[in-house]
Amino acid sequence: MITADKLSNSEYHATEAISSSDVKAVYGKSLAHWKHRASFKPTPAMAIGTAVHDICLEGGQNIVRGGADRRGKQWSDAFADAEAADKLLLTAGDYDLAMSVAESVLSHPVGRKMEGKDTINEASFFATDPLTGLDIKCRPDSYDPETGAIFDIKTCQDSSPRAVEADIRKYSYAIQAAFYLHTLRCAGFKAERFIFVFVEKTAPFAINVTELTLDYVAWADSAMHKALSDIKTARETNVYETGYSTGINMIDTPPWLEQESADNEDF
Repeated sequence: MITADKLSNSEYHATEAISSSDVKAVYGKSLAHWKHRASFKPTPAMAIGTAVHDICLEGGQNIVRGGADRRGKQWSDAFADAEAADKLLLTAGDYDLAMSVAESVLSHPVGRKMEGKDTINEASFFATDPLTGLDIKCRPDSYDPETGAIFDIKTCQDSSPRAVEADIRKYSYAIQAAFYLHTLRCAGFKAERFIFVFVEKTAPFAINVTELTLDYVAWADSAMHKALSDIKTARETNVYETGYSTGINMIDTPPWLEQESADNEDF
C-alpha cells in the first residue's frame, strides 16, 4: 500500500491504521491504557494549535472567526454551521491569537519553506509495517519530498532550549519523529529528517527550530518498533496489560527529602 492522500483531518482520523498517537500511548502508558483510551476531545487550547497549523499550512481555509465568547444562540448556531462545513470555529480572541502565532512562524525562514511550493502540506500517508504487518499512517504538517525533510509545528508556552527538551521527553515527541520517518519510508517516500518548529503562544511568539541527533532518533526508532510489536502481540492474544508488577511496590525515602530533614536538624 503506497499512497499519499489529501484527506480532511476528520477523514484521516476516521481510518483505522495505527498512528503515532497509538504508538506513543503504548510507549508512554501501556497497552491497557491504549486499548481503553477515551475518544479524543480537543480543548480550546488545542483548537488554537489546530488553527495555527491551518493558517500556516492551508491558508486558514478551515477556521472561522466567531464572536467574543462561546455563550448564547449566536455561538451555538455558528458552531453548528462550522461543524457542518467541517471547519473549526474560534472565539474572536482565540482566532486573533492564532493569527499572531502563525504570522511569527511564517516570517521565519522555516515557515517560508513550509509555505513554499516545494512542500506537501497536511497530506495523509498510509503503509504497512513490514515487521508486524500492521497498517500504519501519518499526517505530516509539511513534507519536502525532494530533501526528505518533515516539518512539525508545536505550539507551546516556552520555546527555550531547556523547555523544548523537556517537552520532547514529556510528550514522547521523539517516538513521533521515528514513527513518521518510518511510515513515509514504508510508503515508498524519501524521509531523512524530522524538524520540530516550536512556537510560543504568547508574545513575542518566539520560535525554536529543533532536530534530534541521530543517536536519539535511533533510540526512538527502537522504542517505536517495540511498541508496534507489542500492539501486534496484544491483538493476536487479546491480552492488553499494564506491565505493572503483580507484587507490592516499595517506595523509599527520596534523597532530597532525607537532605531536607538533615537541614532542619541544624536549627
